[in-house]
Amino acid sequence: MPTKSQGETIRKLSEAFTPHQPIVVPDFLAGRLKLLYRAIDAVNTEGLHVILYGDRGTGKTSLARVLAQLLQEPSKEGRRVILVSCSTNDTFGSIWKKATQEILFSQRQMSFIQQETKQIVGRVDLDESLNNPNDVRLFWQSLPNPTVVVIDEFDRIAPDSDAKTLMADTIKLFSDYNMKCTLIIVGVGESIEELIKEHESISRNIAQIHVEPMTVNELAEIIQKGYKYAELGYEVGLDTKIATLSQGYPHYTHLLGLWSGRHAIEQEPTKVTMRDLELAIPNALQNAEGGLQHQYEKAIISYKKRALFIEILLACALTNKDPLGRFSVNDVQEPLKKITGKVYRTGAYQGHLAKFCDEARGRVLIRSGLKKSYRWRFANPQLIPYIILKGISDGRIQSMGI
Repeated sequence: MPTKSQGETIRKLSEAFTPHQPIVVPDFLAGRLKLLYRAIDAVNTEGLHVILYGDRGTGKTSLARVLAQLLQEPSKEGRRVILVSCSTNDTFGSIWKKATQEILFSQRQMSFIQQETKQIVGRVDLDESLNNPNDVRLFWQSLPNPTVVVIDEFDRIAPDSDAKTLMADTIKLFSDYNMKCTLIIVGVGESIEELIKEHESISRNIAQIHVEPMTVNELAEIIQKGYKYAELGYEVGLDTKIATLSQGYPHYTHLLGLWSGRHAIEQEPTKVTMRDLELAIPNALQNAEGGLQHQYEKAIISYKKRALFIEILLACALTNKDPLGRFSVNDVQEPLKKITGKVYRTGAYQGHLAKFCDEARGRVLIRSGLKKSYRWRFANPQLIPYIILKGISDGRIQSMGI
């Protein structure tokens, strides 16, 4: 059984590092201040709405949740923030029905008030039609409090849904009528074209905020803040090492920070060491998102002992990549040499790269360009740190040498 002191440290550690849920407490958000400032400025600008987009796992939902906390105003006349998440079955109308349901909850928590009587607004009619942009505009214009509606996971809407076009029309209507209601749309996408149709017609009405993978310094700040909160010291360079292993994705920083701290607490010290990090890597792999484990296993499966799929995929993860995350067949050669201790000509492994693009191996790589100058990139960049951590855990690479 942990001592009372250990129990308190474990509790604080679990509050600071949350790999399986978004951050909601502003104090725990690290490295995203500039993005927060941009979003807050947009919300405070009349007629402007916000689109947060980027790769999966870059922390968009955490940013949106913290933004919601900062924008919520507790006074009776203050701004209200409504959060809804989309699913694959959602339509334009069902999204706005969810939002009205959240208003009912807000009435009980903070109250939407009538300016003249200071009374709580009467029951919202959930059967009221909100299936077209003008109906939505009329309903939200009737609310007495300024409002921000955060629509998360907008990318999950079915590709054949007209919601993306109708949402663009809604943004334009809200801006044209100078509504006291701001939309913040959050979703996975390399560009806003993947989230909003007809976006050109509303370009002056939206702040496009690209949430990119985090820098080493930004991820290191997560470790610094987390261990400070848990009152744990750490070995010099540990924060940077965890950040480097995370390859831009905060999920891994939280995983490694949490499990490294837990290993340190078991020994009853007050300092987390590089050794604790090494011991934490298998735990991080076991607790990484299940989809990543499945993608990895599908990609490397082979019934031949010398097939090299594991080594070549690891070499792909370790390549120096261009700003778009792409690498060439020649870029694989040097990391493959370090992993195997042998020099392989490109012809010995180029076929493996092609197979990684096949459905049979889960299409972990995407190929582009012309035949003699192909470029590859990972379909899911979050798989890169998983592959590297697996390589360390299996002894194929040295953790301190990355």
